[in-house]
Amino acid sequence: MNELPGEGSRAAEPGLKEREAEILGRVRSGEPDAFEYFVRTYQRKVFRLVYTLVRNAAEADALTQDVFVKAWKAVPDFKGEAAFETWLNRIAVNAVRDSVRRRKPVVSFADLAAAEDADGQELPRAADPTDGTSPERDALSRQIRRRIGEALEALSPRQRAIFVMKHYEERSISEIGAATGLDDGTVKSHLFRAARKLRQKLEDLR
Repeated sequence: MNELPGEGSRAAEPGLKEREAEILGRVRSGEPDAFEYFVRTYQRKVFRLVYTLVRNAAEADALTQDVFVKAWKAVPDFKGEAAFETWLNRIAVNAVRDSVRRRKPVVSFADLAAAEDADGQELPRAADPTDGTSPERDALSRQIRRRIGEALEALSPRQRAIFVMKHYEERSISEIGAATGLDDGTVKSHLFRAARKLRQKLEDLR
């Protein structure tokens, strides 16, 4: 059995942490059905994160179920020092990492170079669906989404996870560090390298 992920430092929104602590207490006291609250609350978020990383709906669905099984089993080890969502995200990232390891050789992330300064350029985005529509616009939007998806797949698993959490999930650097177990400097280094690789692959879409 893999080592259980640790907890991060993200502060829960007012009242949420206390409510979830009460529900976790019920689970620990022999009321397993209470855990359904966490499944209903976070299942879509976890699936979206996992799917963006693995780019396969069936695999993402299976991994999402595995994440909640692992979380349920690990409830006794959750100390409540972090938001449950942060802890759950770390389980999800580790589940994807382990799945990737089983499919292909492990990628080493050690000894990354120092973080580079971002140049302020943004990646191209799909057209806003509220900003008018047409067959041509829809086709272009699909093409851009496909190209971005292909570019994301070209990243290493950890770089992809960090980039997705920052730009899709809108997590802060400290939240990403809590979810991945990395310090802020390493998170930034992965993030800047991922952004540079994506800009290079999507240069023609600017």
